[in-house]
Amino acid sequence: MAAEAWNADFCRFVTGGSTQSLHTVMASVAGPGDTILVAANAHKAERAYALATGLNAAIVPVQIDGEWDIEHGVEPQALNAALAANPTAKAFIVVSPTYYGVTSDIAALATVCHDHGIPMIVDAAWGGAFAFCEGLPDDPLTKGADAAVYSAHKTMGALAQGSVIVAKGDLIDRQRLWMAYELFETTSPSVPILATLDATRRDHALNGEQMWNGVIALAEKVRRKIAGIAPLRVLGCDHLPPDADLDVTKVLIDVSVLGVSGYAIDDWLYKHHRISMGLSDARHILAVLSLGTTRSDLRKLVRGLQDLVNQLGSDPSILPAISPMPGIGTLSVDMAMPGPAALYGPAEMVAYEAAEGRIAAEMIAPAPPGVPRLVPGQRISAAHVAWLVANRDAGVFVMDPVDPTEATVRVVQS
Repeated sequence: MAAEAWNADFCRFVTGGSTQSLHTVMASVAGPGDTILVAANAHKAERAYALATGLNAAIVPVQIDGEWDIEHGVEPQALNAALAANPTAKAFIVVSPTYYGVTSDIAALATVCHDHGIPMIVDAAWGGAFAFCEGLPDDPLTKGADAAVYSAHKTMGALAQGSVIVAKGDLIDRQRLWMAYELFETTSPSVPILATLDATRRDHALNGEQMWNGVIALAEKVRRKIAGIAPLRVLGCDHLPPDADLDVTKVLIDVSVLGVSGYAIDDWLYKHHRISMGLSDARHILAVLSLGTTRSDLRKLVRGLQDLVNQLGSDPSILPAISPMPGIGTLSVDMAMPGPAALYGPAEMVAYEAAEGRIAAEMIAPAPPGVPRLVPGQRISAAHVAWLVANRDAGVFVMDPVDPTEATVRVVQS
């Protein structure tokens, strides 16, 4: 029934989150030593699987919006160039929508993949509801994707770790996908998670249009209200690259003009208004609206943001000022040695500030959104050092670093 609901040929419910779902789909298309193309803003899940299995994850550049300092999707010409450089690649994984709600041109990317005879896998963790409401962007399966992964727990109402794998067409061996699912799924799956996945499927199949139209109406209203709080800016459709779409229920707010970090604002909003944002970074905060969001929640958010602006206007010292931060576009990926060799070989700890030129031996993935900025085997550049130090000092949260104080990083022993 879920396969029918998502217009797929194959569906499996997963109780280990979309991390497990992505590992499963990757196992169905590539083996040790094979190459798979991965968008540069992919979640740590994809890079972790490649490290653990000896898969070569070749990075496909994404569009960088320098004005907003965020990553968007992959352009078809970038995918064509990556395939020319990696002609034996077995598949391509793209993130659409991004954490900020911005989609790639899935139809164009699927055409490029299919012209090369390989499947396209979409990490649509934040887009599971797209298939059930015309007011949301198009579901990737309707645009030619061969497989998609949805985090039904993120916005659709399932319990945490509830994820869905769907596949369509013949480019992915469904028998191999089924076997990979059986390999990775626990033999003691959580029945409550499975039950909520099925209940979520039913709710959306019957009432998705009505439910999400209500959320979209709330989102449009709160967007207008926040955009009216000078000097805050809200990411809208007029800020998108060509052929991209926006899930308006993800409300990205640029707070950089206030001269304080999004990290500090996130903490302030929680302390003074008990508001927990979906994401904060050096210059943004993100509000995620979903089926449980109420008008009261949004009134509280607007009041909190207006109070913040007023308080900073009266006394800028209430939050620490920050200097201009290095942009995300300064970062690059230069793999100096195979990831597994760096991960499992001799290593040592060095200060962040002394890491330039060294080879990373751990993954550094600030979260949200959990995109790795360093992976084992990657050469650490001066730009990485500047970006990591600045964000660390501003309050970034790194997922499970070897050194929890974030003073040192694990590198290949010299």
